[in-house]
Amino acid sequence: MNINLFFILVISILLSIFFFFQPQKMTQKRFDDVPLLHIKDFTMYELDPAGVKTLMLGSEAFRYNDRYTVDNIDHTDKSKKHISNLRADFGVYKDNKLDLDGNVTLVRDDGLSYKTQEAFYYKDKALFVTDTDYVLSQGKNTLHGTYLDHNNLTGKIHSKNINATYHIKEAK
Repeated sequence: MNINLFFILVISILLSIFFFFQPQKMTQKRFDDVPLLHIKDFTMYELDPAGVKTLMLGSEAFRYNDRYTVDNIDHTDKSKKHISNLRADFGVYKDNKLDLDGNVTLVRDDGLSYKTQEAFYYKDKALFVTDTDYVLSQGKNTLHGTYLDHNNLTGKIHSKNINATYHIKEAK
């Protein structure tokens, strides 16, 4: 083989590699929403001078810059007129607002309870809101509806598509 032909072959192979094989374009992924803390099977207390104000339990939680995400959330609020306990399969706690999803149950110390699939609880306003089907009960009284806005401070309830069973005691 002629040496000139050999160099031409090597140069042509190198040029073809240079033109046909380009380096891969690497994209850098920016992680803006990285958990700051990951905890399992926890109990979190919020205290004030009078004692325990809020109690939150969960099986797993992530803390981000602006929120907590909690699996199997169990939140008890003792800061208002009634002690209320909220439970759900999943919850996001952000800016004193609980966004609850999956088997949501709220039980108050006076016997009032709600059951729904999705709900919001505004802690500062003691406001419980759901726009899905729900069941509200207290004793033998039950209320079914498709939207609920209940203010725990004033006791006012706004609801849509209501079907209620209410037991009235006769005065003697």
